[in-house]
Amino acid sequence: MSLHFVIDGYNLIKQTPALNKDNLEDSRAALIKFLNIHRPQGSGNNQVTIVFDGKEGNFHYEAAAPSIEVIFSIGQSADDKIRRLVEESPHPKTIVVVTNDREIQLSVRQLRAQVRTIDEFLKKSNHAQKLKQKTDKKNSADEKVLSYSSEEKINEELKRIWLKS
Repeated sequence: MSLHFVIDGYNLIKQTPALNKDNLEDSRAALIKFLNIHRPQGSGNNQVTIVFDGKEGNFHYEAAAPSIEVIFSIGQSADDKIRRLVEESPHPKTIVVVTNDREIQLSVRQLRAQVRTIDEFLKKSNHAQKLKQKTDKKNSADEKVLSYSSEEKINEELKRIWLKS
């Protein structure tokens, strides 16, 4: 039976300096890109749900992998949304909650879900340890990556140029 990873999005971003970008949109996009490429969640059959506090705003990321879902906890905390996802699951034993928040860990364990700390989760990826150890995000320019906001600006400009009637 496949697993369903429920990730406390901002908790993982804050604990992983290389994902903690200058703005929330870029940080969320970096996390999703990392999960798509390095797959610390393991098998492609495993589902991933990333829960972020708040509302979507301008962030409209369509995950490259169909097994990744992004949820914003509009009107409630991400912690409460994570608990509710576990409570409402018909198979809580197949859920793996990824967070360093001890309160969430305790409450979802009581609901029979599995828990992984962020370090445990990231150890599943070969690239993850390097990612975790990057403390200066400005000096990690081994690969040139556009920020989410830059990608959006470029896409809008290309639409304007190419879709002229």
